[in-house]
Amino acid sequence: MKVAFATMGCRTNQNDTAEMQTVLEQEGFTVINADEKADIYVINSCTVTAKSDATSRQAVKKALAINESAMVVFTGCYSQNQPEEVSALPGLDILLGNANKLEIGQAIKKRLESMRQEDEFGLPLIHMSDITGHWDFKPIPVAEFQGRTKAFIKVQTGCDEHCSFCTVARARGRSISDSRANILDNVRHSIDAGFREITLTGINLGTWGADLDRRETFSSLVEDILDLPGDFRVRLSSINPMEIEDSLIDLMTGHDRLCPHFHIPLQSGSDYILERMRRNYRSTDYRRVVEQAASKVPNLGLGADIIVGFPGETDQHFKETLKLVEDLPFTYLHVFSYSPRKGTESYPFNNDVPKTEKKLRNRMLTEIAQSRALAFRERMVGQEVSVLVESSRDPATGDLRGHSEQYIPVTLKGPDDLMNQIVSVTLPAIAGQETAGCPA
Repeated sequence: MKVAFATMGCRTNQNDTAEMQTVLEQEGFTVINADEKADIYVINSCTVTAKSDATSRQAVKKALAINESAMVVFTGCYSQNQPEEVSALPGLDILLGNANKLEIGQAIKKRLESMRQEDEFGLPLIHMSDITGHWDFKPIPVAEFQGRTKAFIKVQTGCDEHCSFCTVARARGRSISDSRANILDNVRHSIDAGFREITLTGINLGTWGADLDRRETFSSLVEDILDLPGDFRVRLSSINPMEIEDSLIDLMTGHDRLCPHFHIPLQSGSDYILERMRRNYRSTDYRRVVEQAASKVPNLGLGADIIVGFPGETDQHFKETLKLVEDLPFTYLHVFSYSPRKGTESYPFNNDVPKTEKKLRNRMLTEIAQSRALAFRERMVGQEVSVLVESSRDPATGDLRGHSEQYIPVTLKGPDDLMNQIVSVTLPAIAGQETAGCPA
């Protein structure tokens, strides 16, 4: 039978999808693209915003529009947090919690058996464990990431922080680390499978090792990965500022394999708003970490997430965010307008920032982000960077495309045999949102 996957949200979800695909392929299923006609569609959902929920619901409709008789499996953070709401979606057959994703093979087989025995098989089959308790967290090795040239290695899941706006911690449970041995095995498997970039992922990535019987540091894990043999580089996904150790910055300074790129969520530059958000740092802490990283790592790619319009955010609080953004060397930003999420501490807060004001603040920060990205690319012109070439060409130009170690999007001319290779590129010019490069 043919199975297609639609994956929303973070890189951890992309790893989860790859694991489920591996399980089903081992069971004899054939994985195809999401827009093809399949017998089974798997929606791996996200719930970080109300828009994410809507996109996940729309994915069910899109799947059934392709094949109205297909089986639909729904999993991910939206299903974990709102199982009753999700189970009421028309056309749904199976609902899986985040701790139950690797049970997908047996769940599908059980559903298929019930379909053979009954004309009407009623409500969706639900596999939903209590993710707040103990569960077996052991990511499995995968050899395919939906056609991607990067391998996403999940080293940790869950979060013990209690940010007042966040639904993800509830959907992923407490912080749990995979073992060092299993992680290294999974990285070796990905390198042997031909992946040239290893992206380390987690819900609260930098807390890896804190829950183990013998506490271990995330930087020591990264160092062990960097020491493995093979032709590859390592990138870190989003990591919170208080989890960035001096030793991790030193690794980035001294090891060519570790991409000089940090994505460090900020959320706000106002200490008052950070306190209301229950973030575990203040603006001076954030500034110190970023300035230290920028002073030590040449040509650092630096990104952040920012929420505008959080309840209680005045013009002055927003100006404090603007000031911090203007002071720090960001190369890109992801800007979100606050929306209340059921089940969070901030949901009952008075949502007192008008939508028009949220849009204005969002636009102001987005314009700054675009200016910073352009300035960084212009500053890099004439320098040689390493680009991991993707496995598909730019649909508009037909050029090869990829990202530099600093996470600069780059297009370049060349043959198909450069795909999935790390290529040295000199950046000579700026073209739109991407930098046009020439192989060195």
